[in-house]
Amino acid sequence: MDGGVPQRIALIHTNDAHDRWNAAFVERLRTLKAQHHALLLDSGDCIRAGNLGIPLQPEPAWAWMQQAGYDAIALGNREFHLTVAGLLAKTRRAPAPLLCANLRPKQPDTPLPVQAVWQTVHAGVRVAVLGLTVPMITPQMYSAALSAYVFDPPIETARAWVARLRPEADLLIALTHIGITQDRLLAEACPELDVILGGHSHTPIHPPEQVNGVWISQSPPFCKGAVLLELERAGTRWALREALLVQGER
Repeated sequence: MDGGVPQRIALIHTNDAHDRWNAAFVERLRTLKAQHHALLLDSGDCIRAGNLGIPLQPEPAWAWMQQAGYDAIALGNREFHLTVAGLLAKTRRAPAPLLCANLRPKQPDTPLPVQAVWQTVHAGVRVAVLGLTVPMITPQMYSAALSAYVFDPPIETARAWVARLRPEADLLIALTHIGITQDRLLAEACPELDVILGGHSHTPIHPPEQVNGVWISQSPPFCKGAVLLELERAGTRWALREALLVQGER
């Protein structure tokens, strides 16, 4: 609170579009973002290419997402590639920061087109968004010998980052592509989080559920909808003032 005025913020969230973007859905997102002065966030698997595919041209999803006005995007398994050339091709022209705290290169000079955290001040609220992705290749896998990158355990990674970020943030968000089961375990492990916006499991959660004091939400996949969350700070926690399911094309 600042001078007795409650802190309020709006978030719009999508996940698992799998390149089903269309003009009507994108225009709805753009309009809602402007109307509610919201942050627009996505939890990954935005693009067309599969896990091993390497696009020859920039992914068309990025142009749609730029038009909508996305602020941050979690890396999904579709956006990942085990080679440097593949990862750079998939993420080329991404219109917003790509987030994944638990991905690291095996060699320090290997390009890494993602960042762990995105921070901003929005509507007077200090916001920190932490990205987490389902581990595609871990150091213990045989395939790690062929990969330029490996993933660390997302919940273990989150614990370390949350401890660093909590003093710097009024609103601490995990933007995840790890599935609802892992999101619930993340909330149990990291009650310092305020919100988990998830993806990967294609399990829409509306209205949002609260686990260990942490709000968890996931939107319908394939651009079938988005979730608009309006939050208000109540003491040290954030209360959910409104949760609106925004329908996309069926």
